[in-house]
Amino acid sequence: MRHIKRLLLILAVPLLFTRPAAGAPRAEEQLKAGAISDVPAIPLPYRVSAAAQADWKAATARYSSKVFTPPPQRRLDGPGSELIMLQGFHWYADDYWQKPPRGWWGELSRKAPEIGAAGFDLVWFPPVSVGSYYPREWYNLDSQWGKKEVLMEAVKSMHKAGVKVLADIVLNHRNGSTNWLDFKNPDWPSNAIVNNDEVWAQPSYAALPRSLYGDEGQGDFGCRDLDHRDPLVQEDSRIFMRWLKHTVGFDGWRYDMVKGYAPSHIEDYNTASSPAFTVGEYYDTDRQQIVGWIDGTDSSAGKANASTAFDFTQRYALVGAVESERYELLNDNGRPSGVIGWWPAKAVTYVESHDTSPRDPNFIQNASQEYKTQRLMGYAYILTHPGIPCVFWPHFFDWGPAAREAISKLVLLRRSAGVTSTSSMQILAAANGLYAATVAGKHKQLVVKLGKNWGWTPGDGWALEASGERYAVWSRPIK
Repeated sequence: MRHIKRLLLILAVPLLFTRPAAGAPRAEEQLKAGAISDVPAIPLPYRVSAAAQADWKAATARYSSKVFTPPPQRRLDGPGSELIMLQGFHWYADDYWQKPPRGWWGELSRKAPEIGAAGFDLVWFPPVSVGSYYPREWYNLDSQWGKKEVLMEAVKSMHKAGVKVLADIVLNHRNGSTNWLDFKNPDWPSNAIVNNDEVWAQPSYAALPRSLYGDEGQGDFGCRDLDHRDPLVQEDSRIFMRWLKHTVGFDGWRYDMVKGYAPSHIEDYNTASSPAFTVGEYYDTDRQQIVGWIDGTDSSAGKANASTAFDFTQRYALVGAVESERYELLNDNGRPSGVIGWWPAKAVTYVESHDTSPRDPNFIQNASQEYKTQRLMGYAYILTHPGIPCVFWPHFFDWGPAAREAISKLVLLRRSAGVTSTSSMQILAAANGLYAATVAGKHKQLVVKLGKNWGWTPGDGWALEASGERYAVWSRPIK
């Protein structure tokens, strides 16, 4: 959620908003009538989509809770999961050097056979609605990433390749169409906005209807923060997700900015949409906070349908360790220092993402060799350890054949060894210059080593399976 590219767009656009009480005219009607004369319009040409309105109406008729009963959830992220995930984009994918002729959806469709053959089970797509991380019309799928029909083709191509597809779902906030309160497709009044949103601090808007409630979490100043206690917001969210799953074809969700609203709403939306897999972006290095959020997404005793979460604790500890050679950062009293040390079945581990990758648009192509070395060390860690590992698109597709071969070898080794999200492990060493651990897969036992201690080996009886600059992985059969 901390996207500089997004913030630059925000800073270039003046704030504006509105919202009616029961029986009052909608915000855009007040604007046209001159009732809010000092509210500037977004200075970008934009026309509300008639096709999106038709899709919204059709989705409401088909997927309303009055007429639609969601099927039972069949989750893939239980104990012993063998899932391996790919982030299917990067921050510059929509307008980067490639400029794919059918948009990024066309690129994903074209690469689907390679993604399946490489051993990935899940691919995470960017937000599908126009506006992407600052969505305008949820049902307008002609976005910066490409056209709706090519998106649907990409989803089908992934399924044909045996890969399930996650939609990046942005529920915390919305943008307007002709102004920042002009919510279309679905249409909402102003009291869908939490009552402590920054817009209400401006005198021009003080008298406009607003939610009875304040924000349940972290706000986003670039958009209006939505009140998920509002029945209209809740029901339209359920309908939209059902439409994405059953009409567009998505299998699950990557929930954006979940620090913005209560985790109980995730439980509601998961129950309503029956995803195969979900992961939340709880952007915090405090693993107690992350684990608390996971726990809050399922009120049942067994927590079988709790969402997974990105393991930010692990990611920052791992990057800190490989950059400084201080591998004690990876050891918490004999357990991994991330969420994988506490709740590995619900931890999505990663080395880099669009949120953490450097913001230079040329960096992906021009990354230093040392940076690449450190990130490949990171993959040696996450692809041999518990948790559900996620690979970043540019590292696999854009860093050349050597990096792709190294990651592919580690993916295949995880598969052949039978390492799962909850495989048992033991840290053998975690000190300056050396990290070593043993991991018990279903078929092989692995030992992974990171660091500049060139002389360390696991001893006799181990076969070297994969190695690179400052990492090595050995195996032996489970007896």
